[in-house]
Amino acid sequence: MEDTLLNVFVVVVSLLLSKDHNVFHNQDDNIMVSMQDHEHFLIEEGAKLEQGEHDVAMELPHSNREDTYSWYFWKTLSLISFYRILKKFLRKGSKSQRKTPRCLNVSKVSDLDSKTLTSFHNQCVLVPPSHSWQTCEFVEGFVNDLLEAVRAKGSDMEIEDFVVVGSLYEQWASRKSVVCDIHVPIVPPKPYSFEFELLKESRGSSTIQYCCRVKITKGNTSLAICPCSNSSLDDDTLCLIHPDKKDNVTESNINDLLCQENSSYLAKTHVVKWFKTAIWKAWDEISHKYEFELIFQNRENPGSLKVRFRSGRVIRFKLTPVVRFKDSEVHLTPYLPSAIFSDTHWPVCFTRYENALLQRITNSLPNNACHIDCLQILSFLHKHQTGLTGPCGLTSFHLKNTLLQLLVNKPSSWDPEQMACRLNDLLTFLQQKVKAKSLNHALVGNSLIPSEIGFPEEFGVGKPVNLFLPLSNEELYFKTNRHLLEMIRNMPVLMYEYGSMRNIL
Repeated sequence: MEDTLLNVFVVVVSLLLSKDHNVFHNQDDNIMVSMQDHEHFLIEEGAKLEQGEHDVAMELPHSNREDTYSWYFWKTLSLISFYRILKKFLRKGSKSQRKTPRCLNVSKVSDLDSKTLTSFHNQCVLVPPSHSWQTCEFVEGFVNDLLEAVRAKGSDMEIEDFVVVGSLYEQWASRKSVVCDIHVPIVPPKPYSFEFELLKESRGSSTIQYCCRVKITKGNTSLAICPCSNSSLDDDTLCLIHPDKKDNVTESNINDLLCQENSSYLAKTHVVKWFKTAIWKAWDEISHKYEFELIFQNRENPGSLKVRFRSGRVIRFKLTPVVRFKDSEVHLTPYLPSAIFSDTHWPVCFTRYENALLQRITNSLPNNACHIDCLQILSFLHKHQTGLTGPCGLTSFHLKNTLLQLLVNKPSSWDPEQMACRLNDLLTFLQQKVKAKSLNHALVGNSLIPSEIGFPEEFGVGKPVNLFLPLSNEELYFKTNRHLLEMIRNMPVLMYEYGSMRNIL
């Protein structure tokens, strides 16, 4: 009797807990299938018990048959009810596990677990620190020799100390993008100087595009009345007031060589041509000291250089002549995509401040945080896909800004075990931005940027900059969207193939 009451109680509790039948539609498919299998199993077992009860009843008295039938009936029903109760709690547990951490599931990257991603990163993506250090040391030493030769030979523009930028120096380069990026600031010789006209061009209702015109002006100096400016004097005449005077520099040849025709505004094409010629002449002067070949590699990016050793080893780096905007670390560069600007409108580059922000955030995260690993994996996948289908409107610069956006605007856990979810979030965010044809620069117009990085206030306020503005071209948008989708679709296969190759080697 007590057993029967207990069984009845279990059945009642089961019915109360299972009142909401719609809950079944919100559960994970695997859990549903598993529980349904258990129910079918129990029903079958109940049928067997019922059949066994019928057989036993043939041999028992009538009263005993009724008691036995009742006992088996309530036992079977209580077992089924018990599993329904258990299923209810399992569903609740499953829900809570899926909520922590929250992982957007648009790109299906969550199918790859963090352990697999970590293994792929360490074996196939990560640039060995020793290789990175040796490459940077060689390039910096060689570039220093090149620039010293440019200075010694004399030039229409003066060259300041170079500045290292880019993924290799920011420690997020992948094995498919081991390239040293170096900016070379230029300034006009005395008594000339640069004046800047910062332009803010509206592009739509919510974004702007920054560019800058650079005007060469003659400063207020005593050079015009100094005897050393007298052309009748010998070339060997030394002026103690102006010992660094360049005798071959005049206002006319500066304007003719580096400025747009009939203007005093610096032209990007003229600067690029002058810089490439200066580097080539400098190499002619010092090439006898080296046992390798220097090649100007990329027509679209004249600053792309390649060193090829006799052993066959190749080292790639980029030299970019830039103009430093006032006294800041903002650089005006002729090599950024600038088809929408005229030859005297220089695009603004914030890479130095991007690196400062990334370093500051990195210092605030645990030592084993996975944010750099995620960026390296994305860069590797993007470069691999570019090798298959060609370039598109997506670059590593966009990938870095995508990471900075999430780090600044959507703080999350970047612990190693969260790598799959964070990589999924990055790709989901990137998909959304490509579809919208809008990706804001992480720093410009962002009030969340810490003042400690020194980002100029004139860029920190106001409207953001849309980095995906070129995607307004429908052909480029279609190619970029297809590139991203295929990159995501090929990711599991690519990881398997590269992992297998590494195991064979």
